[in-house]
Amino acid sequence: MGGFLWLVWYEAALKVPRHWALAVTYEAHDLAYATFYEIFGDSGVGRYQTRVVRRVHLTGKHGASSYVGKLLLGQINDQVLCALEMYSDTAAELVNSHNKKRGTNESTCHDWAVIIVRSLEDALLLPRGILARVEKCPRSG
Repeated sequence: MGGFLWLVWYEAALKVPRHWALAVTYEAHDLAYATFYEIFGDSGVGRYQTRVVRRVHLTGKHGASSYVGKLLLGQINDQVLCALEMYSDTAAELVNSHNKKRGTNESTCHDWAVIIVRSLEDALLLPRGILARVEKCPRSG
């Protein structure tokens, strides 16, 4: 059956990074319920953890931030859907490793999402060129 994979971003103050998350829906419209995959920081430690949030409207408010925009990345099959938590965990570890070497919060949720999308595109599980589109999405308010 599979689903639809989206990049979703949220409102942020001017010059402050927007929060990015990946969402999976079974329908391709704004009122669809989604499962959100994201990372969140450990208050100043510079270490990110993964989180999965289920049954959230695709364009709904997320935490304290309002929804701003989304990009449909493509349709994914059940095998990708089952492996998405693993992709998320691995990407979070890569971001944490980079931050440990380079500095706290140098890599963020944007890098986490790019790592996942690049992996899926390289494996031919997302359409060619989608990574370039993701890299153009708004990163700050």
